[in-house]
Parts: sequence; structure tokens; C-alpha cells
Amino acid sequence: MRRMVFTLLLLAVMLGVSGRVSAQTCSATASSVNFGSVSPISRSAVSATGTVSVTCTWPVITLTPYVQVCLNLGGTSPRSLVNGTNQMQYDLYQDSAHSLAWGSIYYGTTPIPLTLTKPALGTSATQSVTIYGQIASNQPTVPTVGNSSTIYTQTFGGTSTSINYGFYLLGAPSCTSLTSAGGSFPFSVSATVVNNCNITATNISFAASSVLNSALSATGSITAQCTNSDAYRIALNGGISGNVVARTMQRSGGGGAVNYQLYTDAAHTTTWGDGTAGTTMVTATGSGNQQVISVYGVVPPQTTPAPGSYSDTITATISF
Repeated sequence: MRRMVFTLLLLAVMLGVSGRVSAQTCSATASSVNFGSVSPISRSAVSATGTVSVTCTWPVITLTPYVQVCLNLGGTSPRSLVNGTNQMQYDLYQDSAHSLAWGSIYYGTTPIPLTLTKPALGTSATQSVTIYGQIASNQPTVPTVGNSSTIYTQTFGGTSTSINYGFYLLGAPSCTSLTSAGGSFPFSVSATVVNNCNITATNISFAASSVLNSALSATGSITAQCTNSDAYRIALNGGISGNVVARTMQRSGGGGAVNYQLYTDAAHTTTWGDGTAGTTMVTATGSGNQQVISVYGVVPPQTTPAPGSYSDTITATISF
């Protein structure tokens, strides 16, 4: 009778160990990757990071204290953030140098590998890895929608992510040998494309003249670069005179003035100003690339002032 009791107890212990061995599992959770505000016309690459946290659990007693974990991210590289039919190219990487794209064994690319070890006084271990995102440079024509900041996203989940793992004692299994998914870890990537503009100008230089008994004409330009699909307008102030309909150039050193005007058209019919006193501002829609706008200047016939060099400074303001 004592012998039978001993055998039953031993069987119970063995069954307990077997049940716990089957409880060896791993799971992963991922943070979102948010690039924040992005101005495509800067043509600069934009970087951001996220994390994937992996937790593995062992029974109290185990013969396989190590686990090889492989984090797979499906899809092709490079990737695209989208808003409707609009796209912005980016990718996710395993390194801060953005040289090794995050991939998946199911696509013949490279997953993120990591090894966890059962702690001596516990049954679970957690390890986090950093993922590195970068929006590709030189994408100036990525548009906004509705003249507002526009969110571009890509979402991963379901079969696009998988955590594959294998517990072992000696000799870690390779990621390519771990073909059975042990779960997924959904996350999203986003960026906010903002409206932005750059503006530069060239000077208008009238030819030298001894008398002002006939009109003088000259042309300059303003170059605007605004986010694709972003509506903008350009105003010119009144310069030294402070009056957009009565601009003047002042003689260097004082003692004289020359009247002149600026126009939006070669026919000199529309005065370019700030929208007051019957003047017009130039309006357009950005393409993401530089747009050159001509400024037409005219010195009308007038009483010739004292000889000298005459100039004015005009401020161009772009609103978007």
C-alpha cells in the first residue's frame, strides 16, 4: 500500500511539471511611431523612434531557460504613409544609422532578433528594442488637403506583424527556422504634413537717366515655395512712403525723391500692394517647388530731381 501511494505522488509531480512546461510563452507590444510636424518643402529627412516590448514567461522549473525571439514586420520596403491617394515615403529600421530595414522572414527580409533569459528568481523577463523611423528626404511635392495640416498614417497589425519564438537550452534557433507565429503586435506610424512657405526676392534696378521725361521700366521677381496644394498670397508694403499707391525712392543722403510704382502685370494695369486703396495681392497655390513671380516696376515721367542714387525698400509678406 505504501508503494502505491509513492507512485501516485510521483505521477502527480510529473504531471505538474509537464503542465507548466507547456505554459512557456512570449508576447510583444509596440508603441506608435510619430514623426510630428513635417514640412516637405524643407526637403530634409525626418526621424522618429518607437519601441517594441517583449515579455517571455517560463514555468518555475524548466530545461530551456533561453528563448530566441524574432519580431517580423511584413510589407515591402520602402514604406508609405498615406492620406487618401497621397503618399509620403519612409521606412522603419533596426539601427539608428537607418541602414538595416526592419523586415520579415515571410518576405525574405530581416526581422529583429533578440534573446531573453529566464531570471534566477522569477518566471518572466521583459526586454525592449528601439525601432527607428525615417521619412525620406527630397519629397517637396507631398501635399496637404484643404489648406490645413494633414495627417499621414500607416497601420500595422494582423498578419503584417508577428512574434515568433523558440525556447532552448543549447544552440539558439535561427529566425528563418521559427516559422510559426506566436501572436501579433499592432501599432501605427504617423506624421502631420504642415503648410509652409519660403520666399525670396531679386532687386528691381531702373536704368540710369539724366532726365525723367519718359517712363522707365524694370522687372524683378519674387520666388515662393509653398507646400503642394497650399493656397498663399503675397503682399507688398508701401516702402519708405508708407503708401502703397504713392511709392517713392529717396535720394541717398537726402534732398530728393522719385515717384514710382509696382505692378502685377507687364501692362502695368494692376498695382501690387497689400489689398488696400484698390491695390491687389498676388494669389496662387503652392506646388512644393519654387514658383517665380515677376514684379513690374515703372518710374513715370516727372520733374527730374537732383542727381544722385535713389532707392526704396519694399517688404514682401507671404500669407498661407
